[in-house]
Amino acid sequence: MFIIFLFSLFWLITFLPQVRIFLPSGKFGRIKILYTEGASFLCFCFLSCSCIDYKNRKYWQGIAIHEFVHQKQQRLFSPFVFGILYFGEWIFRKLYCKQSWYEAYTNLRWEKEAEVARLIFEENIS
Repeated sequence: MFIIFLFSLFWLITFLPQVRIFLPSGKFGRIKILYTEGASFLCFCFLSCSCIDYKNRKYWQGIAIHEFVHQKQQRLFSPFVFGILYFGEWIFRKLYCKQSWYEAYTNLRWEKEAEVARLIFEENIS
């Protein structure tokens, strides 16, 4: 019963308005963010400005579009199921398909969908 409650709570949280948190130093408190450009979890989109000039507005809008696609994916499947599918495919590509960690990441169905949305945005804004 508790698992169903937790699953439902996580899924409902994804329908809250999206929040952008800017992390100029690439850290959340003392925790270094693994991917400094962006990361999605539940309804949050973490964006850092530490590695790339953050004045490039078009670039950061593209990163936000990419992360918001992940949020839509989480809304569709729930964060719990999405996490299992996402990381399961990543591990499968690494271990079974013998891809490097980065190659496995870039070949994920979820990442390709988000990248297509980002590229379409950048083409339309040019």
